[in-house]
Amino acid sequence: MFQRNQVMEGMTVRSIDGEKLGRVFSLGDDAFHIEKGLFFPKDYLVRYADISDIRDGEIILMHGRESLLRLSGEDKYGTTAGLGTGAATTGLRADASASTAGTWEGRSTDEVAIPVHKEELDVTKREVQAGEVRIHKDVVEEVKTVSVPVRRERVSVERRDINPDRPAMNASLQEETVVVPLRAEEVDVHKRAVLDEEVVIRKDAIEEERRVAESVRHEEVDIRTSGEDETRSLNLGPDDPTPRRS
Repeated sequence: MFQRNQVMEGMTVRSIDGEKLGRVFSLGDDAFHIEKGLFFPKDYLVRYADISDIRDGEIILMHGRESLLRLSGEDKYGTTAGLGTGAATTGLRADASASTAGTWEGRSTDEVAIPVHKEELDVTKREVQAGEVRIHKDVVEEVKTVSVPVRRERVSVERRDINPDRPAMNASLQEETVVVPLRAEEVDVHKRAVLDEEVVIRKDAIEEERRVAESVRHEEVDIRTSGEDETRSLNLGPDDPTPRRS
C-alpha cells in the first residue's frame, strides 16, 4: 500500500487503462485531491489505498476510465463519489469563495482538515572560481664581470761574454733560425643554469559567514461566518504560544 510520503503535489494521475485524469494539487492524511478538468467536473478525492502503482513520477489508479466516470457523478449536495469507497465523500473546491452549503451533511465527523502551506528556504553550496593568481617570470640579461688570473710566457734576451779560447763544437757556419715557442693561457667562458631560489605559492581555506535573503510565501487562513461582519484570523505570530485553533 502506498503512503502519503510517496505522493507529491503536481504528479500526473492516470487510470488503470492509461487515461490521464489530471494532477495532484493537495494532500491529506488518508487521501489526495485531483484538480478538476475535462475528465472531472470538480476536484476529485482519491484514497492512497486506490493507487495501483507509481511509475516514472506518475500515479496509476486501480480503476479504469468507465469506472471513474461512473464514480465521479455529483449528488444534490455537491459531493463527489470517492474511488473504491462505495459512499459519497465531500469534494473540496480550490475556489475558497465558493459556497460550502451541504458539505457537512452525511459526514460522521465534526472537523475537516484544510492544508495550509508555506515555503522554506533550502540553502546549498557549490564551488566556483573566485579569482586566480598569476606568477610570471621574465628573463633579464645583465653583464657579469669575473676576474680570472691567467699566465703567459715572455722572452728575454741576454748576451754573455765567454772565453775566446773555448773551442766551437759542431760549428756549421751557416745561416740558421731558431724558433722558441711562447705559451699563454686563454679564458673560455661557458654558461650553465643553476637553481637560485624558490617561490612558494600556498593556498589556505578560510571560512566566512555570508547572509542570503530570499522572499518566501505562505498561506494565511481567515474565517468568516455567515451573518457576521467580523473576520476571524488563524494566522498567529511565530512567537505566539496560543495553539492555532479557531
